[in-house]
Amino acid sequence: MAIRISEVKSSRLSDDKKEVIVGGSGKYIGDVELKIARECVDAFIDALVSARGTLEAAVVGAVPSADTAAVPKRNARSGDNPDEVRFEIPKTFAVTADTEGRGLVLLILNHRLENQEGYALSPDAARQVAGGLTKSADILQASPVAGEQNK
Repeated sequence: MAIRISEVKSSRLSDDKKEVIVGGSGKYIGDVELKIARECVDAFIDALVSARGTLEAAVVGAVPSADTAAVPKRNARSGDNPDEVRFEIPKTFAVTADTEGRGLVLLILNHRLENQEGYALSPDAARQVAGGLTKSADILQASPVAGEQNK
C-alpha cells in the first residue's frame, strides 16, 4: 500500500538509537511516522537523492543518463565516510534565469569546462542561497584571520 507524504515535520533518533524516525503528514492519512532502521538509513537517503535527481531532470527537461539514474554512491568523492564531504573550488561559475519558462534560476559551476555541473533552483531557494553566501562572506571578511588571508 502506498502512502503520500505531503509534509515532513521532524526527524529524530529513537530512544534505543536503532532507528531514525521521520514525522510527517498526508492529506488522507493525517500524521504519520516513518521508522527507518539504522542499517537502512544510507540506502534510504541514496534512494531519495536518486529520486530527486530524476525529478530535477524532469523539471529541467533533460533525460537522465544511465549514470544519473543509478543510485549515487554516498559521498563518492570522499570515500565511504558519511561524515566527510569533499569541497572543490570552482574555476568559473555562471548564474542565469532559465529561458525555457520553467521559473528556475540556473547555477553552473565550472561553466564551459569538462567538469561542469549545474543546479536548478526555485527563485526562493536561489534567494536563500544568495543570502547565505552573502552572510557567510560578511562574517569571514569581518574575521581577523580571514582578513589576513585576503590581503
